[in-house]
Amino acid sequence: MDSCSIIAKLVPLTTLFTILVISRANEELMMQLCHNSHNPTMCLRCLSSDPTAPKADQVELARIILRCVNSHLITLTNNTSTLASKHRRDPKAAAALKQCGLGYATAKRGVGKADAHLIAGDYDNAAYDVSMTVEAPSVSCRASLVTLDFNLPSSFCYHTEVYLALTQALLRIIDRF
Repeated sequence: MDSCSIIAKLVPLTTLFTILVISRANEELMMQLCHNSHNPTMCLRCLSSDPTAPKADQVELARIILRCVNSHLITLTNNTSTLASKHRRDPKAAAALKQCGLGYATAKRGVGKADAHLIAGDYDNAAYDVSMTVEAPSVSCRASLVTLDFNLPSSFCYHTEVYLALTQALLRIIDRF
């Protein structure tokens, strides 16, 4: 066998081995980052849903979680609008749902600001934006709707819980930068 054919056979094997090592290292990084969250499974599910995650560093992984948060935020915004139209004749419910909608609009701006801070390496302000403008409106919304004591759709509750779990995971990840 000549040296060119040996090299030709080794290059793909070396590349495969390198990819496996990098993938395993990034998988360990993802597990390490999500391990400290309240819901590691939810965190890992979010990261696994993004095809760029296996090659991502810590900041990119945080941004992936932020995109998952944003996805649930969009769903919650739509669900809140639907609920508001169904409960428009109940003044207390309508007022609470309007406040939720305003809070989610604030959260949407907060997601954009947090993402910009992550990109810039300004992790303190990213954490502040996640805590104060992304997470807080959802906590406030959930609390006000629970006090009204009307049945919330299970999908609304599910997306709220996922949203809050992912914002907590994101905060814990940012705090470790």
